[in-house]
Amino acid sequence: MNVKTKPNGRLAALDGLRGLAALIVVAHHSLYTNPDFPGTPGAGSVQTGSAMWWISYTPLKLATAGWESVILFFVLSGLVVTLPVARRRGFDWVAYFPRRIVRLGVPVMGAALIAAAFVVAIPQRSTQATGTWLSSSSTPNFSWEDIVKAWDLLGGDGQIDNPLWSLRWELIFSLALPVFAIAAIAVRKLWIGGLALAVVLTWLGVRTGSGAFSYLPAFFVGAVVAVRLEAVRQFADRMNTRRWRHALWFLLAAGAPLLLIAPWLLGSNVDGDSELVYALKGLAPLAAAAIVVTAIGWKPLRSLFESKPLQFVGTISFSLYLVHVPILIFSTYLFAGQPWFVPLLFGIPLAFVVAIAFTWLVEKRSHGWSRAAGEWASARYSAWFGRDEVTELEAAPAPAAVDEERRTVSAR
Repeated sequence: MNVKTKPNGRLAALDGLRGLAALIVVAHHSLYTNPDFPGTPGAGSVQTGSAMWWISYTPLKLATAGWESVILFFVLSGLVVTLPVARRRGFDWVAYFPRRIVRLGVPVMGAALIAAAFVVAIPQRSTQATGTWLSSSSTPNFSWEDIVKAWDLLGGDGQIDNPLWSLRWELIFSLALPVFAIAAIAVRKLWIGGLALAVVLTWLGVRTGSGAFSYLPAFFVGAVVAVRLEAVRQFADRMNTRRWRHALWFLLAAGAPLLLIAPWLLGSNVDGDSELVYALKGLAPLAAAAIVVTAIGWKPLRSLFESKPLQFVGTISFSLYLVHVPILIFSTYLFAGQPWFVPLLFGIPLAFVVAIAFTWLVEKRSHGWSRAAGEWASARYSAWFGRDEVTELEAAPAPAAVDEERRTVSAR
C-alpha cells in the first residue's frame, strides 16, 4: 500500500483527518453560541423538523460533532505518540518527557495569553440564561490568576479558554505513555480483547461521569492501532484486492462516523441519561479508530485527506483548536444584539487568521524548543551516568522496524 508520508515521517492523511476534526469542533462551538443548540443528546427543546433539529439529530450532526471529534483527536494522539515507542528499540525516554511537556506546554501558555487578551477586550456579561454554554464559558470577573489557572493543566481551570480541558488528558496520557505502550504491546495478539476492554471502560466513564474512564481509553485504542499498524496495512492491502473493495470501504467509511454520532440519531425525545446512550458513547473510541483505518487504507478517502486544503487546515489544526473559542465568545459580545449568526461571520475568519499567526509564531517554535529540551536532557543524562547506561538497546533497532522506521509517525 502506497501511503504518502511527509519528510518528517508523518502520515499525511492523518494530518488531513485532524484538520477536518478541528473544523468540526469550530462549527460545534460556533453553534453553541445559539442557546437553542443541544449540547448533549436529548438536551434542549428543539422542535422536530426545525433547522436546529436537522443539524442535531440527523447525519448532518457529523458537521458539528464536537465531543466526538475530541475522541478522534485522542485516538490520533494515542497512535502518533505511541508509534515511535512501538517501532524502535532504545527509545530515548529521557529526551521524550521534557520534549513532550514543552511541546504541549508552550502552545498552552501562548493560547492562555491570547484568550486573556480577548477576555479583557470587552466585558463578558452574558444576557443568556444561566446554564447556557455562553454564560458558562464567559469570564465576567477576569483577573491575572485566571491565566495561571489556565497554565495548570493538571489541577487548574481553563475558564478563559474552554478547549484546554482536553489538553489535561493529553498531558496525563503523555506522562503515562510507558504504561499505555506496555499495555498496547501486551494485547498485540489479543487486540480484540484490548479494544473490548477500552469500550467497557469508556462506557463506565460516561455512565458514572468519570473523566479518566471516559477519555483515557481512547488514547489506549490509538496505542493499539500503533502497535498493530503493519497489520492494519496488510488488512487494507487485502481489502484493496477485492472486486467490491470500494463498496466495502464505503460501508466502513459511512458506518464508522454514523456509529460515532449514534446517540444523536436516536432523536430529540430520547433521554440523554438512558443506558442506550451510555452504551453507544462507549463505542465512540472504536468508531474513531475505524475512521483512522479507513483514512489510511481507502485510496479515495486518503487522497481527500491528503488534499492541499485539508493539509493546510491540518497544519494549523492544533492552533485553531486552542484559540478559536475565546475569539468566538469575544465576537458574540462585540456584536451583541445582532442575530446569533452575525458574530460568526466575523469571529470564524478572525479565528483562522489568529490560528495561522499562532502556528508560525508559537507552535512551530515549540517544535524546535521541544527538540532542544529533549536533546539537552538526554545529553545531560548521558554525561552524568555514562552513555552505555542511558539505554542498552539504543543501537539495536528491532528487525521488524527497520523498513518501517522511515514511515514513523511523529508526535503532534
